[in-house]
Amino acid sequence: MTVTTGPATARPFPTRGHTARLPWPFPDDLTAFRYSVNVEPARVVRRTAAGEWGAHLVDLGGEEYGAIMAERRRILAADPTRVRVMPGMGPACWDLLVYYLRDLAASYPHVMELEETTVPAGDRFHWRNHALGTDQVFVLGDAASLPCDPLTFLGREVPDDLLLVKERDGRLHFDAGLVTFAAAWSVSFDVGMSMDEIHQPVPGLTRDGVTARAEHFLRRLPADQVYRRINWTLSASGSRKLDVSLEELPAWGTDIPALVRDEDWGRLQLRIEVEHFVRLPMTGAVTFNIRTHMTSLEEVRQVPAWRDQLARVVLELPDDVAAYKGFLDYREPAMAWLTAPDPRSAT
Repeated sequence: MTVTTGPATARPFPTRGHTARLPWPFPDDLTAFRYSVNVEPARVVRRTAAGEWGAHLVDLGGEEYGAIMAERRRILAADPTRVRVMPGMGPACWDLLVYYLRDLAASYPHVMELEETTVPAGDRFHWRNHALGTDQVFVLGDAASLPCDPLTFLGREVPDDLLLVKERDGRLHFDAGLVTFAAAWSVSFDVGMSMDEIHQPVPGLTRDGVTARAEHFLRRLPADQVYRRINWTLSASGSRKLDVSLEELPAWGTDIPALVRDEDWGRLQLRIEVEHFVRLPMTGAVTFNIRTHMTSLEEVRQVPAWRDQLARVVLELPDDVAAYKGFLDYREPAMAWLTAPDPRSAT
């Protein structure tokens, strides 16, 4: 039997603009932010003051997709340690690959297609990504049929950081991942850790029971439903640089001190992370995948509703949370700049 998803004719992504696709991280009526298990069903469109987002599990980034993937592939080629797989996680990586390729072909049929055939050697797949020029035939579970391991192959096709968690010794552990766009953490350091160990530095998360509730949610995650949540911070870089991992600290560590010194607040970036949670159908492993978006305060200032809300939320944060997020020392002047009248609009 052969199943094909997606036509062979590719059309370019429509140009919508960066701000129109941005997943704004706050509900319209939110004035104060606290960490919580703020999950909601995925694949649901959310309208924003500038556009909409959320229709698909994977947001390719429209016309920005090629540049994002070129950067990811460059990082993976330069630093193979960005992919870490603990013993026993191989089947879950194959499960993740097939699940996501099927989803991509269904979500973006104008540029991606997946043909599935049952053959004597096993389940055979033919994947085509016309946007990136990928054309690959592989057999499920046969490592020799791919040019790299299945987690790396998938990571070279999607802009999401890919994480897999598994229950061991009564706790959920982060046991496999491909991470090129981390925010001040390292996949090599965190792999193998429990959820508690990973989130211990976040103020109040363990004390207030948020980590325990999140772990309970992931353990009970149904196989037929996909969920998402949004996290946010002000980036440690003064550009749209996605890779502010600990591995790259020398490359970005001086960005914010220089920006603060020069009071160049328009370049300060709001970093938004959309996290998706999926229980994979073949192995039951749980994915925790992160798609990172960046927008500058200069861009935020052009949307009055976003400008005013972000300033209220950032200034209201408790000091320990603002310190953990890294902007305690400069949030007041940055938000004052954000909400001040734009001199360019004066007549």
